[in-house]
Amino acid sequence: MKKVYNALGQLFGFLTILLFAFLYMNTMFSFGIDSEIIGILELVKTYAIFAVCGLAGLEFASGKKLLALIYFLVLAFVIIFSFFPVIRNQIVNIVTTMII
Repeated sequence: MKKVYNALGQLFGFLTILLFAFLYMNTMFSFGIDSEIIGILELVKTYAIFAVCGLAGLEFASGKKLLALIYFLVLAFVIIFSFFPVIRNQIVNIVTTMII
């Protein structure tokens, strides 16, 4: 599995850097691309960073069961808090009421 994670990580890393370069060049030279498409690409840029970091962590944790479990839990935490703000707010409310 480590080779698969490595290959995917390299591919996603390369594509992410190309996306960053394209968006920076569009800012400098204004290619005339619709702002809605640029907004979608900015959103993809955010998700691409998560994908690259997630794959790099998976490659590192592959073969190490305890480390992989901890990594999956942390990755799930980050993804839930990033992509599901309603759930994040509910969890924060539960934790704060438990502390008080």
